[in-house]
Amino acid sequence: MPEPRPVWDDDLTVDLVLTDEERRHRLTLHNGALTHRSTPAAEQPRTRPGLTLTLTRPRLLGVLAGQGLDGVVVDGDPDLLTRLFSYVTEPDTAFPIVTP
Repeated sequence: MPEPRPVWDDDLTVDLVLTDEERRHRLTLHNGALTHRSTPAAEQPRTRPGLTLTLTRPRLLGVLAGQGLDGVVVDGDPDLLTRLFSYVTEPDTAFPIVTP
């Protein structure tokens, strides 16, 4: 099994087109930073993403809960979603958000 690459070495773009909200949400991971941009779904992006998922918000919640991509229109490399999720870690609940 190949060793996972560090997040700052990865570069990927995933578009989530929510048909019930008529919005496109672009997630871009570049230089270790994940950014988000929302536009009307009808507005075509200037650059082509590596993956576009077309689905409803309830179906998106199902995907995020691990229910797979059944019923989702997939255009591009679905492994990008797996790569993106691989960088998500459990938050440290003992992290001092506010300190004296």
